[in-house]
Amino acid sequence: MKSKNSLIVLGVVFAVICVICIFLAVFFEKETNIPNPSVSTDFSATKASEAFSESIKYESPIDFASIKKESPDVFAWLNINGTDIDYPVAFHEGDNSYYLRRDIYGNYDRNGTLFIEDYNKTDFNDPVTIIYGHHMSSGAMFGKLQEIYTNPETFLKFNKITVYLPENELVYRVFCAVPLDNSHILYYHNFNNKLIFEEYFKEIYSTRSLIAVFDETVSITPDDRVLMLSTCFESDYSRRYVVMAVCEEDI
Repeated sequence: MKSKNSLIVLGVVFAVICVICIFLAVFFEKETNIPNPSVSTDFSATKASEAFSESIKYESPIDFASIKKESPDVFAWLNINGTDIDYPVAFHEGDNSYYLRRDIYGNYDRNGTLFIEDYNKTDFNDPVTIIYGHHMSSGAMFGKLQEIYTNPETFLKFNKITVYLPENELVYRVFCAVPLDNSHILYYHNFNNKLIFEEYFKEIYSTRSLIAVFDETVSITPDDRVLMLSTCFESDYSRRYVVMAVCEEDI
């Protein structure tokens, strides 16, 4: 009888030991599945992010590669949706007046080409970038600019300007259109100086002219990027007519 009881006790002890072993095995298996905090787990997330970025890489609607084969000076494209203003923009290093009477291929053309000067960089990251174009009586280039923006109704209707670049596009909102004298804006104003920037646009907003139009809902700060479209003032070529817009989107 005593021997039988001993066997029972041994059986119970053995069963308990088995249960403990099973418990420890399960516990350590779970422990090994816990991520090691010293090992980065961001690798897959980074790869996924990079793959997503690649999948949404910007593709310009303008075929700059083809254009540059014959017109290497073209670096941007300006469009005001709903109007005829839809042109390439060029820059010719060493000669700011090169495109006054030339097309994008360098041939003589009285319409000229829309262009910037060497006061600006071609990435439109300057505080103020100015695109110049002729006021043509045919309506070509900036020939319709004054007609569109002296009318408060069409001023608001066409208040979005898009600049296409090879790697991105910029969307601007027009905030004023004013007649100015013929002084060179970028030569006389260093807009990298925030005080000069603020004072200049404060003066612009104080312009008194029957044909000056403003969008008072738009505020301009020295941290903004402003685009100016500059052309001759109709019937008085000793003055300029300038449309100003602030960058709202960089796509």
